[in-house]
Amino acid sequence: MLSYQHGYHAGNFADVHKHTALCLLLDHFASNKKIVTYLDSHAGRGFYDLSGEQSEKTSEWKDGFGKLTDQSITTKGLELYTQAVARFQEDHTATSYPGSPALTQLLMQDNHHGVFFELHPAEFECLKENLGSDKRLRLVYKDVQNHLADFMPNRTQDGLLLIDPSYEIKDDYTTIAKLATFAHKRWKAAVIMIWYPMLPERRHEDLKANLKGATFYELIGPMKERGMYGTGLAVINAPEGFDNAFVKAADEMKAILFK
Repeated sequence: MLSYQHGYHAGNFADVHKHTALCLLLDHFASNKKIVTYLDSHAGRGFYDLSGEQSEKTSEWKDGFGKLTDQSITTKGLELYTQAVARFQEDHTATSYPGSPALTQLLMQDNHHGVFFELHPAEFECLKENLGSDKRLRLVYKDVQNHLADFMPNRTQDGLLLIDPSYEIKDDYTTIAKLATFAHKRWKAAVIMIWYPMLPERRHEDLKANLKGATFYELIGPMKERGMYGTGLAVINAPEGFDNAFVKAADEMKAILFK
């Protein structure tokens, strides 16, 4: 249950898709002067080293973020994403890659709050080292399935909940849908974004069937007999303008990543 480490997959095509959507949502909240809360269900270590041992073993980023580095980007979503990564690398190293928590930290306002869950002990220690000094953030070494309600704001407060587990456990496709449904009932004002992998077994269809009221966005590459051939996002309560901007960005990333 605690074997997954995102360092092997950081910056891959699924990250490009998910993080572009995240940057659009964070941009939406950027002008909000009120308190905004961001919750991340599976934070990982916060950011990653694309020249590190894990990344070098798979090199997945080369078919993801790596394909964008020398391109002329035209859509708002991809511009926000690539500019955010560039800003992050200026503050760190040229081979650093920000995960969802680091992107959120980079783009959130001073009066906004972040709550990042992580249950893998080694990843949590890295998360504390990487992001623990930021007083706007609360890092939680607990299972989000059991403790999400303890950290949710009141139902009318603006915010974003990102749910992005590894789906190593087959039951995740059922339990994640239940978690998202519970969160939506308890936190009506929140934008909720659920990531899911698209695998030949097509278990993601069970997840989708149980996410009522969500809009689905999928980036599909060449079909494979094994492994992830596509990546999906289910978004509940998307702000005005998100759908149009993200669809355009996804069309551009597909043309670049899968040409």
